Amino acid sequence: MSDPVQNDNAEDVGSVPSFFREHAEFLHLLDEVATSASNVESWTLPNAPEEEMRLIREMKKTLDVYQEQPTCLDPYLERIVSRLMSVVQEYVYAFHDTMYKPESPITVTRMDGIFDLLYTLCKVRGYKVILRFFPHGVADVEPVFATLWRFSVDLEASNWPARYTLLIWLSLLAMIPFDIESIDSGTTDLPAIAELGTSDVSLMGRWVELGKLFLCKPGCEMEGAAVMLSRLLSRRDSAAVLRPEFIEWAAREITNAARPIDTTAVNAGLQIGSVLRINGALRVLCHLFSAMDSHATLDAQIPMLLDIFQMDAFDQHSITRKLISKAVQRLALLMLPATNAEMGRAYARPSLRENLSNNAGAASDSMRDDEAESPDVEVPLEMEAFVGILLQKLHDKDTIVRWSAAKGIGRISERLPMALAREIVLAVGDILKDETLVDNGLIDVAMTTEYSWHGALLCLAELSRRGMLYAQALRQIVPWVVRVRFASIGQGAEGLTYEIQRGDYSVGSNVRDAACYVMWSLARIPNPSSKRVFAEMSVEMATTLISVAVFDRESNVRRAASAAFQEHVGRQVLGIMRNAFVVTSRKIAEFDEYKHPLLHHLCTVTVYHWDLKTRELAVKALRELAPLSPAYVRTHLLPGIVANVASPFLAVRHGAITAVAAIAETIAVELVSHTDASKMVLDVADSIPARYIEDFGASLTLAALTTYMGSLSRAGWSIGEAQGKYFALFELAFITCKTVDDIVVDFTSFVDACNLTPDQRLRIVKHTQVASSGTSRESFVLAVGALEKPSDLELLCSLVAEGTTVEIRRNAAAALGQFCTRARDGGRLSITWEHSAILALSQGLEDHSVDNRGDVGSWVRKQSLQSLARIFAADSQTFQRLNERDGELAIRLLGQILCSTTEKIDRLRVAAGHMLEILLYEQRVEAADSRLCEGLEQLRRLVPAQPNDSSGDAGVDGCEFSWADPEAAFTRIVQALSVSDEQLRRPLFEGLVSTGSAEPLGKFAVGAVAAYAETLPETGATVAASAQPEWGVDGIVAELTRLLLTDRQTSKIINPALIVADQLIEQGALLAAAPDSWIPLYRATQRVAFKLRAPLRLSLCLKLYGSLALVSEELSRLAVGSLLAHMAHPVLRIRQTAADHLFSALCIHGVVDVGDDGDEIGRLVSETEWAQESAGVKDARAQLTALVRPRLAQDRN
Repeated sequence: MSDPVQNDNAEDVGSVPSFFREHAEFLHLLDEVATSASNVESWTLPNAPEEEMRLIREMKKTLDVYQEQPTCLDPYLERIVSRLMSVVQEYVYAFHDTMYKPESPITVTRMDGIFDLLYTLCKVRGYKVILRFFPHGVADVEPVFATLWRFSVDLEASNWPARYTLLIWLSLLAMIPFDIESIDSGTTDLPAIAELGTSDVSLMGRWVELGKLFLCKPGCEMEGAAVMLSRLLSRRDSAAVLRPEFIEWAAREITNAARPIDTTAVNAGLQIGSVLRINGALRVLCHLFSAMDSHATLDAQIPMLLDIFQMDAFDQHSITRKLISKAVQRLALLMLPATNAEMGRAYARPSLRENLSNNAGAASDSMRDDEAESPDVEVPLEMEAFVGILLQKLHDKDTIVRWSAAKGIGRISERLPMALAREIVLAVGDILKDETLVDNGLIDVAMTTEYSWHGALLCLAELSRRGMLYAQALRQIVPWVVRVRFASIGQGAEGLTYEIQRGDYSVGSNVRDAACYVMWSLARIPNPSSKRVFAEMSVEMATTLISVAVFDRESNVRRAASAAFQEHVGRQVLGIMRNAFVVTSRKIAEFDEYKHPLLHHLCTVTVYHWDLKTRELAVKALRELAPLSPAYVRTHLLPGIVANVASPFLAVRHGAITAVAAIAETIAVELVSHTDASKMVLDVADSIPARYIEDFGASLTLAALTTYMGSLSRAGWSIGEAQGKYFALFELAFITCKTVDDIVVDFTSFVDACNLTPDQRLRIVKHTQVASSGTSRESFVLAVGALEKPSDLELLCSLVAEGTTVEIRRNAAAALGQFCTRARDGGRLSITWEHSAILALSQGLEDHSVDNRGDVGSWVRKQSLQSLARIFAADSQTFQRLNERDGELAIRLLGQILCSTTEKIDRLRVAAGHMLEILLYEQRVEAADSRLCEGLEQLRRLVPAQPNDSSGDAGVDGCEFSWADPEAAFTRIVQALSVSDEQLRRPLFEGLVSTGSAEPLGKFAVGAVAAYAETLPETGATVAASAQPEWGVDGIVAELTRLLLTDRQTSKIINPALIVADQLIEQGALLAAAPDSWIPLYRATQRVAFKLRAPLRLSLCLKLYGSLALVSEELSRLAVGSLLAHMAHPVLRIRQTAADHLFSALCIHGVVDVGDDGDEIGRLVSETEWAQESAGVKDARAQLTALVRPRLAQDRN
């Protein structure tokens, strides 16, 4: 067989392969494995060779990739399976020939790898496809049977893939067209199996008994045995005797296993062994009923089977209940003739295109399905019981059981006479009516269970796509699918909106999904007369579907509704919730057919949803859709929404108030021109009872009211005397709500529209005091940003630097940015105000507070950067004015921004990068002799501008740059170390050092500094070509020395400086420094370690000593002396650390010539327990000092 021609360069769709790409390599490995496995001499080994198993594992790994696209293997399956089965067949024959010998040389585990590979093929492609290529000659029957028998002697062995492969092979051999007795050689000396006690020695009898053995085994062996037995018992030569006996055995097995062991226990459940016995017997019956062609031999067993199917012992086992459902439907199908399905489709159009055409009903006027006659079909009496069992399974608590029952009812209905099929349709429709209240045509599902509705809808969909929903049934059932009352609202709502809230979650998404399936099946209904009735309801159904597709909370329901809608109109991409609500809904609403249904669904269902996120998105969608039809919203929707603003349900109340806010803001012109509508809108706040803003849920209600008041303010509504009440509501909201960002926006709009009285302003300020309002101070600090007095600015500036909590300082920094922006827009921002705000925010950039939550000071720094960006981005002359008023502050601020670009937190680094680019490329500083102007010019040259925004722009190499990428950010900003002004260079270097000591970003910061150092000259000579200031490797060493000389008690930079200095020396980045620049660094390290008892910092000093010892001979002598001195430190683990670094310096790197004493020094350092306090340690230290000190003195001389 030649390989099919395939294009190896073809592209795959997503991650799913489009063809078997590894076929050449796989077939090569297959030949190697088959050659190794066919070696007869190796069959006596207990296991396959290791190389063969390695190749098999590699092949299995390749096959597993095609689990989701198994058809890619089809062109090569015959070659693969045939090659493997040729080896297995040869092995089975040889095993059969030798198994009767006392000492069989062939082992049962030698072919485990081959059988495992065959099982993997069955798992990936399915056993039905793989069986096509199995050998199936008559001569194979007894060898395969005997081999399986021998493999079954020890069922505890791990070679279950071998037994599964042999079972499905026997299922194929059971279909040979010859009598089994004619090929039975009468072999009786097979090994005994303890579990089998049969006296039947015939091949057929043993075959059945062997299959029974595997029915109680979990996993694939049960399925393989069930398939094998079903095919064996469906043969004509077994129908008369073996099949009835087996069915009776299966019934007894199920009955016996269903009896609880402990009958005295309350609610005694079944043991796992009993469940496996029941499932095994049921699986055989399912396969057997499917394989049989007549029920003639089952008349005596049917009553027994009915009793089993109606037992109550399986309620706790979903797989068992599913198998019972499958067995019931297959037995029912076996007892019905397959004639009515063809009759039902006789008058259907042969294609969906013709069914959907306008002329579909013209040719079928003479044959309506309501009047169609069914041929005489004799329906067994047991059919009523079978259908009753399946109808009961529609109420099951597990989806797999309901789904199986629904498909079974659909298949049975196809074969029943039309009158009986209609009765089943009505019975399924009655399930929807159980426990359901109907009020004025609206359906209330609050008292129903989602299981019953889900099962009924699945069944209706199956009946529909098989053409069983006749015209009258459509008129009765479709309204139940389309119009449902939303239980928590109390008013009608269109759509497939079955949802019942239970606590803090809801149920019903599976019901809505099934309803979409019903709609999809209705679009494909085959009988034309039902399609004409369906066409009468198509507009309502289409608008309902599009509403669900756009506004449902669950993505799978939106996709299902979209798929159903596609059968009528088309498909939308609705996977992303925000896109579906805000973007897609607007595009669809532009069509007149869907505009009003979408608005109606939005305002009667979605805005009242129990999920807060869904309600918020619904209000955003309403803001987009309301302007498309203002009159309809005012007349039809607004009254119903206003009626719910005082609802006792919190979700409904919140949704109604925010919906009124959206309507009042977006169609204010339409509402103001009508007195009744204006009155409804303005009376919302007065209609809210006081308890709703004081008791449980008050924060959500108040947040909705602030949105309402902010919308009125932005739309220019005349509030009048309600100003005081509105202010009181805002005040209460700031006290009650935890999240106030949106409230601040609405409060700002309110302040702009309604001037606050002096007393109201004073109350806001007083709330920022500790004694006035406790924890709500943070919220009122944000509110101060909406004010406009100089005293308000002074308050915010003081809170940024001196606020008692980090939340207050963060909110003060945010309020400062808002205050300055509003003052500039109103023409009130003076240079003094601007300078004070920038000075305060500069102090906020120095906030490094830490508590049990971590680096909480970063909240203040980030907010300070964002507020500074708002101030500077609004006016390109801001930096110029700041430099003229306070040049030192301007330089210091620029240095702080440079330092912030090296932050460890990505979002903070992005904010700093954005701020830096504003200063460099958007601000105009024209003073030629200014330090600031010179620094900016150097920075523009060292940190070139990027083509796009800082959040994601193309770098110089064509790759995307982002300040959030630490490697790219540090590589870009490190070049600014060459700036001449120390007030700019030092903060940047400190930031790099601080980040360089933290993982995982430290490696990027240190790597950037090391790469930068390699580009510097060896000394501080000026680079004339680029006019760069003096700065070299010596400067980096000097900066590290300066950081080490800071205050040991308060400085937080010493430990990072020790770590970064050690890493730079280890990487060789500082070796070009002048020799005289290293001694100050050593002295600074010595000063840090002097009388230091902090173990962490002292360990870092010792590690730096070890690195300095590698730089030069003089540093080696000094560093070794310091390490030797610390071996007498009072902290024991410091002694051990010093000993480790001393051993590395003397014995590994040989930084000091110790002559012939090297071995003795190495022994003393490595074998002494320095972390213990004993006389031996003191003696070892004395000996070590005596050996090393003279060598250090010689080096000095």
